[in-house]
Amino acid sequence: MTHRLGHQNVTQYWSEIKDQVLHSITRYLNVAPLDDLLRQKALSEQGVFANLCKWMEDSNIDRLSPNAKEGILKAIEKKRWTDIAEVFYTDIEFGTGGIRGRAVISDDELEMLRDEGINAPFLRGPNTINDLVFAQISAAIARFGKDRKLKSVVIGYDSRLRGRDFAHLVASVFISFGFEVYLFDDVVPYPEVTFAIPYLKADMGILISASHNDRRYNGYKLSSANGSQFSIRDRAIILEKYIGTTHFKDIKDVTTKILEEAPKDKLFFLGGGYRYPHLKYYNFPGDPIDVHKEHFRHVLKFVLDKEGIRDLGEEIHLAYSAYNGVGGPTVKRLIEALGIVKFDVIASMYKVDGMFPAFEDLRSPKGYKVYQQPDPGEPRAAKVALKKYADEYGPKRLKKLDLLIGTDPDADRTGITVPVPIKFRKSLHCNDEFMLLDADTAWSLILWYRLENWQRIPGLKEMNLGLENCFITQSHTTTDVMPLLAKKYKVGCVKTWVGFAQLASAVEKVWNGTLCEDYFTQPNRTEDFRSIFGFEDISSKSVFNFAALEQSNGFSILGGKPKSDFELGEFGHVRDKDGTFAAILFLDVLSYIKKQKINIIDLANEKLYLDKKIGLIRTGYRAAPQYGQYEGLEGRSIKLEIIRNASNLADEVTKKGVKIGKRRVTKCELYKTGKYDLQHGHSVERGFDYSKRETYQFPDEGIRFYLGDYYNHLTIRPSGTSQSLRFHIQLRNTDVNKSNVNKNRQKLEAEMRAIFEEIGDRLGVDWEI
Repeated sequence: MTHRLGHQNVTQYWSEIKDQVLHSITRYLNVAPLDDLLRQKALSEQGVFANLCKWMEDSNIDRLSPNAKEGILKAIEKKRWTDIAEVFYTDIEFGTGGIRGRAVISDDELEMLRDEGINAPFLRGPNTINDLVFAQISAAIARFGKDRKLKSVVIGYDSRLRGRDFAHLVASVFISFGFEVYLFDDVVPYPEVTFAIPYLKADMGILISASHNDRRYNGYKLSSANGSQFSIRDRAIILEKYIGTTHFKDIKDVTTKILEEAPKDKLFFLGGGYRYPHLKYYNFPGDPIDVHKEHFRHVLKFVLDKEGIRDLGEEIHLAYSAYNGVGGPTVKRLIEALGIVKFDVIASMYKVDGMFPAFEDLRSPKGYKVYQQPDPGEPRAAKVALKKYADEYGPKRLKKLDLLIGTDPDADRTGITVPVPIKFRKSLHCNDEFMLLDADTAWSLILWYRLENWQRIPGLKEMNLGLENCFITQSHTTTDVMPLLAKKYKVGCVKTWVGFAQLASAVEKVWNGTLCEDYFTQPNRTEDFRSIFGFEDISSKSVFNFAALEQSNGFSILGGKPKSDFELGEFGHVRDKDGTFAAILFLDVLSYIKKQKINIIDLANEKLYLDKKIGLIRTGYRAAPQYGQYEGLEGRSIKLEIIRNASNLADEVTKKGVKIGKRRVTKCELYKTGKYDLQHGHSVERGFDYSKRETYQFPDEGIRFYLGDYYNHLTIRPSGTSQSLRFHIQLRNTDVNKSNVNKNRQKLEAEMRAIFEEIGDRLGVDWEI
């Protein structure tokens, strides 16, 4: 094939090879080790070849992305049938927070994207993130917005490759539909976007980001007028009535010409209140609106012991890793405002870089290439940060650290790494000097501190509220330490499915008094079962969200019911997770520890595990595969086979009884909400109906095996952000005292490791691929 073919030559060349391509794709799909449902979908009239033809025969693609078809043809020439099948298998999933997926398939193409830009001739299709998919999804959301009489949108981007180009493309689509666009001039944390939307009274917001996924990924997160993700109902409407009916012909243009010619009342810039000389502001006059300062002021209001932290300003020793993301300036401003002098920034991980150079590719035990994720909640990533710190500051200074804070590329997650006292190293942490504090423990300690000091919380004082007026929300895979802690303090609790969209939705239901049922009630027809797992001690008095938190390192405080749809909750923070916010609130806990001259492990023991109303609760987490994710349709088939094996094991519970490890399974529950059925082959033709819960087949929120009682269980859940599975274990021991708590903790953690290995063997999980 001649490179840089013109439109006529591409059309002619495609017509010549079309039958041969059909034969090759069909042959690959028939012989590849695929799940039968995936194979049937891939071979169907809505499958791989059909989707490929739609793209190759749409002349609008030549107008919008002149090199796209060339990239596809190059892949065909090289017989990349596995990659082509993955790219054209389906439309990329529009999920709870927008869209996310691989921007490229290979490393060579990643470098092409980096060096040549978003229009480079690499393989792309409807199941990857690219200029055409961004334009089509944006046009669909713009159509939805116009029908709802929405007028304005906030757009930002993080450190992902070509984020600025993608953001300007999305901005051009919205301006072409008549929207006012508030565009961040430079990279920005996601929490600042969710803050800026209600601050500016905008109608919605978008961040170009793939959060904590590896360097091949991109996507965008979609937020509503109050900064939360759109409701379940609105997401369904966007997917069914707009994305499915918006085509490339509906997109006018995606070039910067639209931005260059945008009227002054349609394009505004956001940032730090001053113009960067190297950035382009088109026709926008004056300085960008200073959102950075407003977000900074807002976050500081939630720190309860500012003076105590400042008093310890010369004693506290912190380190920070931005993981080559965008959290650096925000975290730095906040730490300095609290008077902390010893604040060491890891330089090699501070630079904004979507290649994430600090995270070298690894090899799994079986030799497979592993793309490390810049995820601050992942122990391997924390070890990288510790090593980089030691390289830059020396091992002696490392030993003096109180905390190492890490935020992911869009800074909505945080990881907190703490020193391990010598007395615990051998028994609990394999002689490591530092450990990543799991979010379950970190959030429990923040929650405990704020419950103990609730009278110092300005919002409760201003609203004349007490703890009886408060409630927390958390996902169902998050530790039960927090619901038990809430119960002790007479605070209500709601459990939701995984994801901050679910948490924010639950908070809104409590505010509005519409929390009427949960997943386990008699057959229902409301939407609650799609977001609510269960709730306790919620009444008409429950008006203030004390915390919203999840095991996957998400945290926020939503406060009281807002006065309008365009505001944050009263005395509340953003309605999505904020990693910088969580890290700063943990400094209250650190200040307490320093004053009491204790350590974090002893604090958790004393305030949580030795409390008779809570007990020793430990949670364990393992991803399958442990390294990377299941790649392509063949990998997706492996994932489906494991889920099917787990479902079969669940069937055995009622038929003949099951033991996992030393524990008998007393009950099993499958959680199906209909989100991912279509992506896994459960088509409308096979009986799937989104309005009928009984037709759901795919357990998108997991399968739970109860190991004795409510507080002991194993949950197997497909990830919503990558092709992998999440295994969660929670074990509880109430027979503990000060002398045996650490020994019993060691036993529970050893038992969890054994359960992971056993369940992996039974379900066919290879932990070492």
